[in-house]
Amino acid sequence: MEEKEELVIDTIPKLLELIASVKKSDSNLFFRGQKEKYPNITPSIDRDGFLKKEDELFREFIIRNPDEFRDNKSTFEALTKMQHYGLPTRLLDITTNPLVALFFAVEYDEEKEESDGDFIVFDIPNKYIKYYDSDTVSVVSNVVKRPYNKLDISRSIRDEVEEKEKSKWIRRFNKTTPIEYLLHEIKDEKPYFSHVIDKEHLESIWCVKPLLNNRRIIKQDGAFLLFGINGTKQKLADYREFKPMQFRVTNKKLLREQLELLGLSKDKIYPEMETTAEYLKERYKA
Repeated sequence: MEEKEELVIDTIPKLLELIASVKKSDSNLFFRGQKEKYPNITPSIDRDGFLKKEDELFREFIIRNPDEFRDNKSTFEALTKMQHYGLPTRLLDITTNPLVALFFAVEYDEEKEESDGDFIVFDIPNKYIKYYDSDTVSVVSNVVKRPYNKLDISRSIRDEVEEKEKSKWIRRFNKTTPIEYLLHEIKDEKPYFSHVIDKEHLESIWCVKPLLNNRRIIKQDGAFLLFGINGTKQKLADYREFKPMQFRVTNKKLLREQLELLGLSKDKIYPEMETTAEYLKERYKA
């Protein structure tokens, strides 16, 4: 059998060809760009042992910057702010705009300029797409507050009766000790929240549309993947319902030039004033 030719992105038309070739059903496309291909497409909390100290990282960041979080209404909103400032979280940045993702895949980096970029497509079923204020998002976000070894649901399994009557299973699951503690965290932000945590929700990855409350999210057409757990908090949820599709990106310099012609320059993607100053100095220096 003849091998299917790899689709490599080296021009904007090739990018459009790729997007047109991705099958869409009851779903939406989201994108991510990386300067090179990494073994796993996971959030920063999954690196360098940070997951073991996730609850401490979260609280220590807040106690050192209380004014920044005074108006936050939810744990998810706090996580998006932490992600913005570079703290490791269980969020993964994605975008609804393929050109923005391509920008990140070809963004200039002297050390990685010789490496091919990585363009990632997520074809996400609509049932896994939530808004920032969703109860499901509150459930999974508040996992961050539980200690590393205090959230284990791997042995919680439905019996034969519960397979037929899901409501009985949910009632029993919500009475387990790890879930009762998690419910306590959730009720801090949603006092009305009922005892209705679904194990499958905790063990999934969710695409979350955030509040458009900072310029960077707006300019980057940003969204996030929010990772649940895989049996225990010691492992992040894996890709079950939607798999990332990865494509190699070459001709980085040419693509940067093409993107700039389309209005996607560094100062537009990073709208902070210091980035604009840096961009203008580079462009206008003799």
